[in-house]
Amino acid sequence: MIETATITEALYYLLDKIKKADKIKLVKLMYLADKYHLIRYGRTITNDDYYAMEHGPVGTTVKDVLSLDSFNISSEGVKYASRLIAKLDENTFCARANARITLDMLSESDREALDYVVEHFGKMSSWKLRDYTHKFPEWYQYEDMFKNKLTKRERISTKELLSTLKDDPYFRASRKHIKETEKILVGDFA
Repeated sequence: MIETATITEALYYLLDKIKKADKIKLVKLMYLADKYHLIRYGRTITNDDYYAMEHGPVGTTVKDVLSLDSFNISSEGVKYASRLIAKLDENTFCARANARITLDMLSESDREALDYVVEHFGKMSSWKLRDYTHKFPEWYQYEDMFKNKLTKRERISTKELLSTLKDDPYFRASRKHIKETEKILVGDFA
């Protein structure tokens, strides 16, 4: 089950560290944090549904929380997000300075993953992050479809987020580790 409170707290955590960011950057940082956490621990932080879209992989609930619109999330979810996240303009966000928050929804490993992406990707521009995420096969496999305007979005399975890139310093894992993580993901404990 997707828990919007977890996503809201994760977005707040990122914004508290990087101060402000636009929607594209936040969506990419959450994707990378989910990818890191999945590879390392066998689950994503957000449990979000991912789609390949023109500007890269997108967590749909992350996108909905950032819209601060009760069309796709509950009114309680919108209220919670509005208490933690301030919208500076149509696409730019910051953490609310006066927010009272305990971050109860984030585990220690969730925070580790979020810290990792802040450290390695937090200073990258939105467009550099976009270009970086386009290298992963879960997006790259649809590149021609986006270029030729044959689709607006394609579903990415959580298993596909286990992809790594050759010589990528950020998401290193042995094939054996990836296979073990995949077993955890699909519930194959034999």
